[in-house]
Amino acid sequence: MGEEVTPNGVIILDKAAGLPSNKVMERLKRMLGLSGRGKAGFLGTLDPLATGVLPVFFGKSTKLISAFEGMEKSYRVTLRLGQSTDTFDAEGEVVAEADPTSLTEEEIRTAILSFQGELQQVVPRFSAVKIGGVPAYKLARKGEPVPEKVRNVNLSGMEIERIERPEATFRVTCSAGAYMRALANDIGETLGVGAHVTGLRRLACGSLFTLGKSITLERIEESLDRGIRDFLLNPALFLPDYLPVTVEDATERRLRDGQTIPLDRELSKEAVRLHPSAKVKALRPCGTLVAIGEVVWMRSNSLGFQPNKVLV
Repeated sequence: MGEEVTPNGVIILDKAAGLPSNKVMERLKRMLGLSGRGKAGFLGTLDPLATGVLPVFFGKSTKLISAFEGMEKSYRVTLRLGQSTDTFDAEGEVVAEADPTSLTEEEIRTAILSFQGELQQVVPRFSAVKIGGVPAYKLARKGEPVPEKVRNVNLSGMEIERIERPEATFRVTCSAGAYMRALANDIGETLGVGAHVTGLRRLACGSLFTLGKSITLERIEESLDRGIRDFLLNPALFLPDYLPVTVEDATERRLRDGQTIPLDRELSKEAVRLHPSAKVKALRPCGTLVAIGEVVWMRSNSLGFQPNKVLV
């Protein structure tokens, strides 16, 4: 992936419970000797309680995060029936209790599956959503009012894994912006006994950021002598919908300057699929991602590639 001073690529972490996403990322940077230098960012915040897939982007690859933010995410959720908390998870204070022992397994199953499909979801008061530039959870912790925000979300592929009262575990795939804590709270209200999340594991972001490609902080720490580049994944691997175009040095320099390059002179195995507005990724012959953008008409009435994010 080249010899940039600042690493450029993606590490898919299997986040452990106990720390928020930003703290995990900072720990990873310190571990790799990157504290205080180089950009880093992650895709999709995970609560401290949550574990699982957390893609971390380094260097100019951080420019790509916005391209993935609309991805669906898949989770395994464990909730405890009979207790409601102020944060909707096990980290909060219990605000109400009820006896769930009279609920049948079928009633619990039906309640969970009833949330499959499109619905409106109220964002938890304890969330990172900003109110006037301030994260909602900071206002909630101070006891200040938090304006109610409602989102349209979609839940699909719901599958019950285990029901052992007072707990139930299920899988769900959700649209971006959905809160599993809010879902658990809503399930508890539907059953009339309250509920909160006790376990949350993200299984995937989209179809490419998966647990199968992930690595734990502990595993990285054990293998630090190999160097960071052994852990970095080429971001081009996560852009299968972008048509590949190979560029040489002279063309790459033009892309760095933000210039549109003609496509008729470029080598692409997907040339027959190139059409105006098609998404394109420009690659060096070695496979390093140079830029992403789209196909446009040029003044010469021929097709060209207009970069909108340059990564070298």
